[in-house]
Amino acid sequence: MDVRTFPEALKAIMEQQGWTQTDLARELGVSQAWVSEVSRGQKDTGMAKAINLLARVGWEIRISPKVEESVERREFLAAAASVIFVPSTSANPYQDANYVNTLATSLARSRYELGGIPLMSRASSHMQHIDRILKDVSERPLQKAVSELMYQVTLVLYDAGKLAQADRTGGIALDLALRAQDFKSQARAYDSLSRVSLYRGDHARGVTYAQRGLQVPDITSSQQASLSMRLGRSLALIPEQKAASRDALDRALNVGGLSPFGEAALAGDVGIGLSHLREYGEAGTLLNEAASTIGQWSPLFRAQYLGRQIQTALRASDPSFAADRMNELARALPFVASARVNKRVHEILRASLKWNATPEIRQAREHLQSMISPEAPPPAA
Repeated sequence: MDVRTFPEALKAIMEQQGWTQTDLARELGVSQAWVSEVSRGQKDTGMAKAINLLARVGWEIRISPKVEESVERREFLAAAASVIFVPSTSANPYQDANYVNTLATSLARSRYELGGIPLMSRASSHMQHIDRILKDVSERPLQKAVSELMYQVTLVLYDAGKLAQADRTGGIALDLALRAQDFKSQARAYDSLSRVSLYRGDHARGVTYAQRGLQVPDITSSQQASLSMRLGRSLALIPEQKAASRDALDRALNVGGLSPFGEAALAGDVGIGLSHLREYGEAGTLLNEAASTIGQWSPLFRAQYLGRQIQTALRASDPSFAADRMNELARALPFVASARVNKRVHEILRASLKWNATPEIRQAREHLQSMISPEAPPPAA
């Protein structure tokens, strides 16, 4: 008998053995209340604990790949194999544009799924290799490829909370994009630098980078939307810029031709900007749309938008809705390792403390607190 989740396994065991929840609790050495909460999906348990408990009743966990991989993933694996196994004319693979492009794609895929923290070692290794060859990167295809890799490294560092390093690699990405005279690469670099500046609290610099990106000719519709969103979010945090911020955010939403993933991410990011403008109703709608759909592409983005949705609900004095989403965020935490997500969780715990007398908030706070990774200490003040 195959089941896909731990709650399903508990139900299957009880059905197979003819046990009640009390019987199962006795066999597992836990309380009946614990079995009830886990069976209903109201309480999570770690992988190691699940393996240990199931072994007590003769069950085991098996992890296997999906039978069918997407066409896009198969194409990526084929491309990766070609640059790994086919000999190159260069002794240093980081001087091979195809190889560097595939490294960038791989890093992006891993960040969407895992978050930035697990990728720090890989990103640092890429930085060291690029530093050694940077002065010799003179051909445009390689300049463009290295710019893309440094852009992806910047996003990893940003998500891992290494903002000074992210600012440096973003600058390298921009310099190479300018040397390559590649407009799309320039727009990406400006976007990343605006993002890092905003997170560092330098909102004026975030505005400047977004404006420069929007001045780059022949950018894609997704880049136009993203840079307009970055501009709007930066302006939202500058006094007396509400009207300009709202105008930029509206322009972002009105850009067409985006992919389903792009539309979901844009909705969430614009929702964050509207939350800063205290447009809580509209912000909540957009964040809910993003959180509900983007998980199929990126667990990291889902956790981010759930966190922002909770903060918006708390600012709008809606603790009941916030509690519901706090429980969802708690379930998402074990799947990502992101300094930004960790910071958001601690902000939520502080902001929700004033409603701690409310049972649903208190329980949600306890659930969220219990799922914080021990490797994720509170952010420095």
